[in-house]
Amino acid sequence: MIDGTGKPAISDAVIVIKGSRIVTVGKNSKIEIPNGAQVIDASGKTVVPGLIDSHTHFLSLGYRLNSLQLDDAVSIDDIVTKLGEYIWSRRLPKGRWVQGRGWDDQYLKERRYPNKHDLDKVSPENPVALSRVCGHMIVLNSKALEVCSITNNSSNPPGGVIDKDEKGEPTGILRDARGVVSPYIPQPTYDEVRQGLRNAVKLAHSLGITSIHDCSRPDETGLLNSTRPYTDAYIEGDLNLRCHVMTYYPREWSGNEWLSFGTLKIGIDGSMGAQTALQYEPYTNDPNTCGVYVGDQDRNKSVVQEANDKGGSIAIHAIGDKAITEAINRIEEALNSKPRLNHRNRIEHFEYPIEKDIERAKKLGILASMQPNFVGEWAWSGGMYDTRVGSKRLKRCNPYRKLLDLGFHMPFGSDGMPFHALYGIWSAVNHPITEHKITVEEAVKCYTLEGAYATYEEQIKGSIEPGKLADITILPMDITKSDFILQNLDPENVENTKNIMKKTKVYMTILNGEVVYKS
Repeated sequence: MIDGTGKPAISDAVIVIKGSRIVTVGKNSKIEIPNGAQVIDASGKTVVPGLIDSHTHFLSLGYRLNSLQLDDAVSIDDIVTKLGEYIWSRRLPKGRWVQGRGWDDQYLKERRYPNKHDLDKVSPENPVALSRVCGHMIVLNSKALEVCSITNNSSNPPGGVIDKDEKGEPTGILRDARGVVSPYIPQPTYDEVRQGLRNAVKLAHSLGITSIHDCSRPDETGLLNSTRPYTDAYIEGDLNLRCHVMTYYPREWSGNEWLSFGTLKIGIDGSMGAQTALQYEPYTNDPNTCGVYVGDQDRNKSVVQEANDKGGSIAIHAIGDKAITEAINRIEEALNSKPRLNHRNRIEHFEYPIEKDIERAKKLGILASMQPNFVGEWAWSGGMYDTRVGSKRLKRCNPYRKLLDLGFHMPFGSDGMPFHALYGIWSAVNHPITEHKITVEEAVKCYTLEGAYATYEEQIKGSIEPGKLADITILPMDITKSDFILQNLDPENVENTKNIMKKTKVYMTILNGEVVYKS
């Protein structure tokens, strides 16, 4: 068993719960069981605190479960085939939009982005918008370009790029420019978002996730107020997950152990996959770009200051090294204006920090909110990161070991790529860059107690201790054993193991003292 403090604990355990709280965990022969307590035998299993995904787009994850799924696409032909089947099987009328998400050029045989010419083969009469797995790139077919009035005369929007070919014609690829098409794409109804939330909660339970921090953007849900589905679900009694909801406007901290608010979310750059992560040096595979500053710089400065003044926390999306510098600058300015010792401000992703910025972030007490599944997906030699930044910069990729050794608070999340905490733990333990690996115990702590710390809840959840909330995950295997840690780094074995991990569900999920999932 592993508890949220990151220290090994006893095996062959029983868990004693009374009401919504943990009484104790230990050996049968040594446990006193109070009247009315619930006893759960976890012999032969791995017991961890309820997993906390500290960065996910939960609302959009839910309602997109019924859209065109392209996560397993292996080629552009495969994408085209799935698109054609989707349109045909649903008998979609002319003019009806088709939306999908999940394709990843790293896993496509062609190792390139799809474009309008590819999609046009099966969708001449339906506008199509297919998002890359990262959400920072979208590919449109010709019909969608027509509907959105995107032509060779269209200029790049602020913080985004409309790709064009050598003749100046739009290719259909838009990088961090979803706002250009959002007014034309049908948004889900409120009822669809609410049902999506219910679906996402069930998925979370099956993966041992008992708490989430939602970063959903307004352009993902069509809702200017992304808090409403959560407040309604809480009032109506069907939330059944502990949720911290970030907003794109400053607000004070509020809420309870089920639903809370108070973190401002803004963005500085895009993603490595879309080549919009903001870097000091050009991309290895495209020397013409160093990425894109996403967002309004003046607004970013003002809302960060306002959030700090209100006593809220700040979460800034920053992946590239230059974006991380900018994010630290914004937080530093706000704290210089109004110092706070216990701010829990965080940088989301923090993937390629330079040495000076690691030191600055530590001094300022900034949390490094990171997504280890990214390294499992893209940090292997010859992978997507390698193609974007080259082998020298790749060595700076997600330096978990260094950050923990320096005493960083480092909550882990998934960003929904994929939404799977156990896969994230596996990815951190098996970081492709040896000097960045961390232990199983440390990875579990990052996915539990550190997530609780990020929302000022480390005293009530995130570790298995008497008196804490009875949020507990029981895993079907012993992840402390060596077979969880890769010994054979043959590419085929790595890929097979990754696929197994992504499909693994937990044995049991306990939330607030109740079993909400059992395999």
